[in-house]
Amino acid sequence: MKMTFERRKKLTGYVFIWPWILAAVVLLYFPLIFSLVLSFSKIKSVVDYSMDFIGFELYYNIFRKDQEYIPMLLNILKSILINTPLIIIFSLIIGIILNRKMIGRGLFRAVFFLPVILGTGFVMEQLLGQNVDSQSMEMVRGILLPAQIQMYIGPNISLWISDFLGRITVIMWGSGVQILMILAGLQSISVSLYESARIDSATEWEMFWKITLPMLTPVLLLNIVYTIVVSFTDSTNPMIERIVSTAFQRSNFEYASAMGWVYFLLISVLVTIVFLCMRRFIANISEK
Repeated sequence: MKMTFERRKKLTGYVFIWPWILAAVVLLYFPLIFSLVLSFSKIKSVVDYSMDFIGFELYYNIFRKDQEYIPMLLNILKSILINTPLIIIFSLIIGIILNRKMIGRGLFRAVFFLPVILGTGFVMEQLLGQNVDSQSMEMVRGILLPAQIQMYIGPNISLWISDFLGRITVIMWGSGVQILMILAGLQSISVSLYESARIDSATEWEMFWKITLPMLTPVLLLNIVYTIVVSFTDSTNPMIERIVSTAFQRSNFEYASAMGWVYFLLISVLVTIVFLCMRRFIANISEK
């Protein structure tokens, strides 16, 4: 029996991705399953990792006894729900501006992508000349008001201004990849659509709502999911720091696994809600 062309294409694809599949099974899925089992167990011996099943005791402790976990989780969720729309809107505006023909367009694109390169731990460590800790990262990610200004405007107003400036800084630091993806999406839209709209006397505002935004919805969905996941898994996220410190500093691997799974389920629920809300808009595009 001769192999069809489509079947050969699929077989070629599997040949190229089998190293990734093997690595995912060994390095991702096995630790993932082991951490799930660990969250329902109590380690008896660290040597052979013999465990006793204790059921939902650790999850009960998280929701009923741990006085820090749930408030920290809600604060992180609140921050992400505020930052994500702002990052998407900022990336969309900058992407549309950078997609236009202007002098120094390549330079401006590089400037907006620089935070992606500079935001890595190693580069930040070289910039600060010391190990990257949470306090150092907060100094880089926020715009600090001078003490003289804080003295004149008072603590309440200075706190509000500092929060506002810090929010702007976080948005600008976290928009590099999103701007790049929006630029790719804008360049994939056919120019003939805009030419036809201009012939019909459509304004720039009308073309944005009728052509640009609908055609960008798949990219916007990808951007939203990417922003949510990156925000939840950022190395400076206090929840990530707490889980890591619980596991490797306090040697409480069981409780850290349970906290990680609660955190993972929250991310999964939020991403699922985003998919369900955005899916109908993307489906409407494919029907037109």
